[in-house]
Amino acid sequence: MSMTYISKKHDYAATLDEKEQPKDQKSASVESLLVRTTKLTTVTIKLYRIMVFVRMAIFVLFFKWRISTALAMISDGATTVRAMWTMPIAGELWFALMWVLDQLPKMQPVRRTVFATALEEPLLPTMDVFVTTADPEKEPPLVTVNTILSILAADYPPDKLTCYVSDDGGALLTREAVAHAARFARLWVPFCRKHGVEPRNPEAYFCPGVKARVVSRAAYMGRSWPELARDRRRVRREYEELRLRIDALHAGDVRRQPWSRGTPEYHAGVVEVLVGPPGSTPELGVSDLLDLTSVDVRVPAVVYMCREKRHGRVHHRKAGAMNALLRTSAVLSNAPFILNLDCDDYVNNSQALRAGVCLMLDRGGSNVAFVQFPQRFDGVDPADRYANHNRVFFDCTELGLDGLQGPIYVGTGCMFRRAALYNADPPLWRPHGGDRDAGKDVATEADKFGISTPFLVSVRAALNLNRSEQWNTTSPPRSFDGAAVGEATALVSCGYEDRTAWGRDIGWIYGTVTEDVATGFCMHRRGWRSAYCATAPDAFRGTAPINLTDRLHQVLRWAAGSLEIFFSRNNALLAGARLHPLQRLAYLNTTVYPFTSIFLLLYCLLPAIPLVTRSASTSAFSVNTPPSATYIGFVAALMLTLAMVAALEVRWSGITLGEWWRNEQFWMVSATSAYAAAVVQVALKVAAGKEIAFKLTSKQRAPSAGGGVVKDRFAELYAVRWTVLMVPTAVVLTVNVASMAAAVQEGRWRKGPAAVLAMAFNAWVVVHLHPFALGLMGRWSKTLSPLLLLVVVFTVLSLCFVLHLHML
Repeated sequence: MSMTYISKKHDYAATLDEKEQPKDQKSASVESLLVRTTKLTTVTIKLYRIMVFVRMAIFVLFFKWRISTALAMISDGATTVRAMWTMPIAGELWFALMWVLDQLPKMQPVRRTVFATALEEPLLPTMDVFVTTADPEKEPPLVTVNTILSILAADYPPDKLTCYVSDDGGALLTREAVAHAARFARLWVPFCRKHGVEPRNPEAYFCPGVKARVVSRAAYMGRSWPELARDRRRVRREYEELRLRIDALHAGDVRRQPWSRGTPEYHAGVVEVLVGPPGSTPELGVSDLLDLTSVDVRVPAVVYMCREKRHGRVHHRKAGAMNALLRTSAVLSNAPFILNLDCDDYVNNSQALRAGVCLMLDRGGSNVAFVQFPQRFDGVDPADRYANHNRVFFDCTELGLDGLQGPIYVGTGCMFRRAALYNADPPLWRPHGGDRDAGKDVATEADKFGISTPFLVSVRAALNLNRSEQWNTTSPPRSFDGAAVGEATALVSCGYEDRTAWGRDIGWIYGTVTEDVATGFCMHRRGWRSAYCATAPDAFRGTAPINLTDRLHQVLRWAAGSLEIFFSRNNALLAGARLHPLQRLAYLNTTVYPFTSIFLLLYCLLPAIPLVTRSASTSAFSVNTPPSATYIGFVAALMLTLAMVAALEVRWSGITLGEWWRNEQFWMVSATSAYAAAVVQVALKVAAGKEIAFKLTSKQRAPSAGGGVVKDRFAELYAVRWTVLMVPTAVVLTVNVASMAAAVQEGRWRKGPAAVLAMAFNAWVVVHLHPFALGLMGRWSKTLSPLLLLVVVFTVLSLCFVLHLHML
């Protein structure tokens, strides 16, 4: 974990000396208590850095020897020989470059201790939360409903929180489900406040087999434990009725009806306030179901938005929806901070919003554009066959980048500073003396922001508030009247962004299916920082595709989007001097990694493994030619240092060796399938202008909260859905298994070290593709392991070979 979460207030009251303490000194004291950042300087980290540089030095010596040897061998050779030498050297250089780009940005990790409750309610700024959904079939409304309820029940002042829901499909089913959620929230939110339940997602709280987190007896808010049990039963009964109503909507004709008279691709824009903003004074309630006489029953505001869509218009997928939310929220609540969540990414830790704000308001936090939380998932199989948790990225790479200019934005679970989305400069790079009326100058540029006067006024207010940093004394105006809603509806029209800077310099960036990476990059390029915030318990939890086909399509979308960024104006090589050099390497690695598939497929599909040989004939890679002792020495040194770096990385990051290994396996699966397809797709886009198709990732339907254990919880894991993405990986697996079988049957290992290394490479490929083989086997993988079958086959072949020699 990069951040230790502190939820008690004992340090806050004890540290602040409020006796005659000036207000400005008091604010500074509060700042000093919010976050404590510590650079990792343990022996493990120092050894890790040393081993990285040692391996880089070995790379330099190896390629110096390798290239000089190749030049001597091909000086008088044929064209075929030159090609057979050039290809493996180019591949080795690429693999070495990618390893260096991956390791260097991770060498300065930091850990943060955040005192989330040090900010009392009067000091907390207002916040807007964006929830996006697009298809009620792939993203079930019940999942979206639970996410909304978890947001409304978060431990944050209700008068300072507004939840915006974007329905990009314009489905009446989604709108009705959100309306039902808003009504149920009037019971769910006070129940959570009264008893301090965790998590505050009803499905996760009531789901059988999920142990709900409840506050300790000493800090319990209610009158007695029997009261909690009684209230829980009553609220659960109401939630079951909510589920039945949503299921009835989903089963009926409502799911096929558009909310605004049209189709998912053609409909009018709609902005509707489902729950109005509450007052600033706590309201004690009365209920027939619960005793709420001492509980604040206020519920944060909820706004439903469906942006306009027209045929012949480019709507820019999720990035367009996020920009529509940005404009809508600006004329309604205009909060200085924005939290963006996918429809399945619910609030798992009610203090998460406070923790993110602490990093924004901490001393030096004025230069932080966004706070990225790690993605954690429910419903993943225990073995995490397809590396859905992606711990290496979140707990190693993002943690390391936090010591540079900050982690990469990864689409959800991210808190933004509104001014940073408006293309403002951070204080560190702001011209001295020129920021007094800068908000006014920027806001009047209608060619950038559009022609809406109320929106331009809100932009000016947001930029000025960001410069003053008076979050606790200056609150942006909140207006949810008819005029404001009408203006918001005009702002979500599909033609509003015409001839403006939206998607280029303002808001979320267009031109790629991975708008998250591009948006974060643009902020870092302007000099902003970001921060990494990992809480315990996890701040947010979502769902992940456990089916192989869905997972490959998800990786394909990420890889294609990364290449789109590389071939765009947002290439890391073109960024200015404000981007940290190592941050530049991290972004370069993020946008070029799919090219690895080209060399990896060539290596895996060659009939003979490309090993160094002294032969200059066309059979340069014959197993009869032994590799030199120098080559074997370099290979041994590189493999040893690789193992040491990996072991040290696992040690300092806190991940397990199994998680690291699962990541390595699925990297091999992705590199031989989705990465290669992404290279082809982007090549067609660059050469012929063919746009990349966007396939929405299916969200798992939440298991029933009714009694009983859900049958076959991981059924999707064993479902085999053939896709063309599987073809190259299946060919690679077949070629290497066949090569190993032929080597055993023919006794090739007796032909020298080259043959042994060739078999070792075949085995390396097969072991890495083990999860892919399990996916192809479907339900057979429950009882039969491909590796076990492979061991049995090779054992039988070996016995047959020994018997054959004995008979001779």
